[in-house]
Amino acid sequence: MLRFLLQRPIAVTMSLIALLALSVLAYIRLPVSLLPSIDVPEIIIAIRYPNGSPEEIEQNILKPIRENILTLNGLKATESIAQNETGRVTLRFEFGTSMNLAYIEANEKIDRLISILPRNLERPIVIKSNTSDLPMVRVQVVPKVDNDMLRISELSVKVLKRRLEQLDGVGLVDINGTEKNIIRISPDYATLRSLKLTDSDIAKTIENANLELGSISVKDGNYRYFLKLAAKINSPKEIEELPVILPEGSGSIRLRQLATINYEPEKHLGFHLFGTRQALVITVHKQAQAKLPELIPKIYTVIEQFKTDYPQLDFYLTQDQSLLLTLSIQNLSQSLVWGGLFAFGILFLFMRGWREPLIMGIVLPLSLLLAFSLFYLFNISLNIISLSGLALGLGMLVDNSIVVIDNIMLKRKEGKTVLDSCVEGTQEVIVPLFSSALTNLAVFVPLIFMSGITGALFFDQAISVASILSVSVLCTFILVPLLYLLFFKNKESQVQDDSRFFIAMKAAYSRSFLLMWRNKKVSLLLMTMFIPLAAILLWMLPREGFPEIERTETLIAIDWNEPIDAIENRKRITDILNVNASVIHISECEVGYQQFLLSRQTYSVQHAQLYFAFKSQAEKEKVDLVLEKYLLSKFPLATVEFTAAPNAFEQLFATGQPQLEARFRDVRSKRVLTLAQSDSLVNVLNKNLTTRSGKGFETETMAFIHFNFNNIKTYGLNYQDIINQLKIAFGDHVITNFKDFGEVTPVVFDRQPGDFDAAIKAIEVTSKEGVRYAIKDFVTIEYRENYKNITADASGIYQSVSVDDFDDVHTVEATVTEIAKKLALTVDYTGQWFETRDNFEKLTVIMIISLLLMYFILTAEFESLKQPLLVMITFPIGFAGSLILLWLTGGSLNIMSGIGFVVVLGILDNDAILKIDRINRLRETLPLEQAIKQASLDRLKPIVMNTCTNVLAITPIIFSSGIGADLQRPVAITTIGGLIVGTFTALYFVPLVYWFISKNSIE
Repeated sequence: MLRFLLQRPIAVTMSLIALLALSVLAYIRLPVSLLPSIDVPEIIIAIRYPNGSPEEIEQNILKPIRENILTLNGLKATESIAQNETGRVTLRFEFGTSMNLAYIEANEKIDRLISILPRNLERPIVIKSNTSDLPMVRVQVVPKVDNDMLRISELSVKVLKRRLEQLDGVGLVDINGTEKNIIRISPDYATLRSLKLTDSDIAKTIENANLELGSISVKDGNYRYFLKLAAKINSPKEIEELPVILPEGSGSIRLRQLATINYEPEKHLGFHLFGTRQALVITVHKQAQAKLPELIPKIYTVIEQFKTDYPQLDFYLTQDQSLLLTLSIQNLSQSLVWGGLFAFGILFLFMRGWREPLIMGIVLPLSLLLAFSLFYLFNISLNIISLSGLALGLGMLVDNSIVVIDNIMLKRKEGKTVLDSCVEGTQEVIVPLFSSALTNLAVFVPLIFMSGITGALFFDQAISVASILSVSVLCTFILVPLLYLLFFKNKESQVQDDSRFFIAMKAAYSRSFLLMWRNKKVSLLLMTMFIPLAAILLWMLPREGFPEIERTETLIAIDWNEPIDAIENRKRITDILNVNASVIHISECEVGYQQFLLSRQTYSVQHAQLYFAFKSQAEKEKVDLVLEKYLLSKFPLATVEFTAAPNAFEQLFATGQPQLEARFRDVRSKRVLTLAQSDSLVNVLNKNLTTRSGKGFETETMAFIHFNFNNIKTYGLNYQDIINQLKIAFGDHVITNFKDFGEVTPVVFDRQPGDFDAAIKAIEVTSKEGVRYAIKDFVTIEYRENYKNITADASGIYQSVSVDDFDDVHTVEATVTEIAKKLALTVDYTGQWFETRDNFEKLTVIMIISLLLMYFILTAEFESLKQPLLVMITFPIGFAGSLILLWLTGGSLNIMSGIGFVVVLGILDNDAILKIDRINRLRETLPLEQAIKQASLDRLKPIVMNTCTNVLAITPIIFSSGIGADLQRPVAITTIGGLIVGTFTALYFVPLVYWFISKNSIE
């Protein structure tokens, strides 16, 4: 078959050109993203319940949702948190669950629950996350006049947001920091009292003016008409003229005579600040198939047009994720280019002529291009994961071609023609090379089945490596011999000698091999010492989930732990920025509530989130210390948390879970612990461990109102009337909503003037007999500490502490369990430590499966049960090399270095397979010892060249920067260490072990 193809070079070339044309088309249509498009196995149900307490939200809203949502298909865990006015239920699913169906099912569950949830509750928002949902850029809209936020908000929502949504490739545009108008009613309480009117009379008048007729129709002869109100009340002027009926039918009075009615901005619950200036922020999210490098320039163009059209505004683009993508792709692309050039240059050290390296220079880019067609077939985008897979597969791609070229040269040295050398040289190594490719695939393909989002993310890497390996086999068996034939067909008698470099290396290897051969047992013992060394390093190296990456951005979460409003919150943040202006370059702040539709967190008015960008990690760490010292000294009550601002990759993987979390419950009361219980528990825990209290233990000072029900009944008052008056006085009570073509304008009562105590004294309520009484005579106010948050999961309410620094998890669990028993509490455990352990266990299972697959493949090739074991015994020695280099570079055992071990597992077997296959062939004509020595010399060049090209192909990753390089650096380090030690294993260890297992047996 191969001879048939080589004798028809034109047909093969045309077919190749056709494949390349299809590959170019596939490459053009490939989407470009920072990360693969993956559904995050998590759904968030966010609720907002104005004026609701955590206890009320937990009992009446979150608990029913949790209990009714448990039947969702694939649901793994449920957690919730109730805060003042807000709540959130987080649903985590088993990987592999169809998140689209889960999202639909969750919405259906919410729809069914609406009837049992509070009537004035807005419909809960169900949020499903995808890597494409992460914002790719934030547009800062900053008014030049601070008091113009209402007009700017309307412009942003109706114009700017829609223009961005119209861009091809934009999936969603989200916005935060907007303001809107409300109609505020400020009663004149003195006039109301003199006329014996109440707030309720005003409310009923406005509500009656906003009634809808609904779909009422009348028939007039042969015609039917739908009835509509001719006039709709929707402005303050119209409301002012509404008549209010006086008591006992004594006439009416205009509403303007009883209250002041104005348009004004709604009460501030949150702000967005850019620097110290109030602004709006628009986040832009792309569609899954859009090409980020093509979409971002369109956004920049639109923003430049905005600057021209709206000179009253300043526009800035921040947190541009395309910069991260561009840098990562550039670094990985440079790694591919430099790795290819290094590999190409290595060929000149081993081969004297220029034609053989030129063959590699042609095969390399063509193979990469053909691999893109497989990307298209498997719906893989160009992202930092798939590109890093190409970088890893680059060295493997060169290996097979080197072996084929070297074997063709051996055949020519035997005196065969160029055509016969190409045919026989290629056919002779087809079986070992194909077996090597299968064993490599046996290592990488099982990565696809790694569970969790880790497996989903590295699906792209496994497919990219598998693609380039598959293409490599095709090019090696057809393109390489074809090019060799074309380049050397006119040089039948000229056989190129080896380079001087390789001749010197060959001589040095012969001397060292003979020395080793004379001391077989000692040499074998020394080499096997790598195995216990690997075990020691495996125990010594630190473990973590994912490797550290360079941090140049800081995120500061602040909870003031004081009952302040959004205005005071903003003032404090502005003061912080002004005082530290000399060390802060770029800042964004979210103060209080956030309006983002896709926000996965709930924030209260007392929270603030600050984002700072720096030029370097060193500058970031320096400023973090300055800010932390300032905040702790200036606001001792505040809870301040400094974290590195999450990039897109970390937002995807962030679980918010500590390393180890202990959840305590009082199963008897099924309620939160009393404050005395929680204080006792936390004190005992801190004496034994270094712990951090969870949100369920956070407290704040609250005002509790106690009613004197006996007095209320005695004076003929209605309890519900008192509640309504309190809501009107303190809660921005919504009378009604005026609707006009989709715009909703709330009509609300103004709050009672003065402080809390003065307002309580001024509130009055009317009895059944029409007598007015001050509410202060029927209530008692008590100030005391209470929980700010109520946390719960599928088992009910819990309060947790986390332990982030520990040596033995079992010791910590035993200590905490003993403390819980003494306090009559139950405790269970969760956290990132368990997930990391599960990931390593799954990775171990995958490696065992890969080893079994490799053994079966090698058994079929060698037709032997012993020789596959000879190949596989080299793995622990190679792993020792990986662990040594990882230890020397200060690395850790993490998911990425684990992937590196899998890569080493796939590469190490190639050299051993080549060596054993050559020995087996030579044993047909030579004695055992002579066959081993000759095979070692014959395969020296391809083994050393393969190692050099693989090592040099991935070495640039170590010195690159960006998230792609930071993530792949542990993979590169473990691969390089394993390859270097694995080369010596193939050159010295394999021949020795082969001799020991074969000298007394005939395979």
